[in-house]
Amino acid sequence: MTELLVTALWRYPFKSTQGAAHDVLDFTEDGIVGDRIWALRTPDGHLCSAKRYSAMLMATGHDDGTVTTPQGDVLRSDAEMSTWMGRAVRRIGREDNPGLPFEMTFDPPNDDAEMVEIPSPPAALVDDAHVHLLSTSTLRWCATRRPDLDWDPRRFRPNLLLDHTSPDEADAFVEDTWIGSEVTVGETILYVEKATVRCAMPLRAQPRLRRQAALFAAMDELHANHLGVYARIVRPGRVRIGDAVKPSTT
Repeated sequence: MTELLVTALWRYPFKSTQGAAHDVLDFTEDGIVGDRIWALRTPDGHLCSAKRYSAMLMATGHDDGTVTTPQGDVLRSDAEMSTWMGRAVRRIGREDNPGLPFEMTFDPPNDDAEMVEIPSPPAALVDDAHVHLLSTSTLRWCATRRPDLDWDPRRFRPNLLLDHTSPDEADAFVEDTWIGSEVTVGETILYVEKATVRCAMPLRAQPRLRRQAALFAAMDELHANHLGVYARIVRPGRVRIGDAVKPSTT
């Protein structure tokens, strides 16, 4: 197996909107600093997610809790965000989330499919875990099998994108082999809990990425609709672009 390095880092300050690439991320016991620290909630007690409100993915969220729309308008108040969303919403911080559910469908290509409620972790605004990892070798392998589709890593919204020093096909889905074990990345240690089950998000249109409904069937065909892994933070620390990734299984 070839050496793994961190090739990209992302955090998303406002749930379900665009975030930004960074050279450094700081990891604490409560999650990645600046990641999913804001969200919108409805009066009936649901978190707003692009799984249901796809237009959210076209906007960009910021550390100060503001949102910039595709038209360049900066939304600062609940009233402005409610107008943008077309329904009453209120901005909350992650510490204000008691575990509100978000809504999603089990038939992602169908935007009109029935929505079901999925609870979120309390005092957090992530769907499941604080850290999402994905390797370039996995995306390359998928692209060779389905070259008709776009496998841009931004579709999958990882926090850490990991790259091998050589494009060996044997390294595809290497992140799956870490499930149930620890991996050291820079100064931090992560415990890899599970494979990431993919939902409607990768199918959605994003800035410079068109809607791609056929991706869902392809992910199911190629790898049982799993791509990347979720992890929790065991030892806080800093991760930088170029840091080595050292699984305990190697």
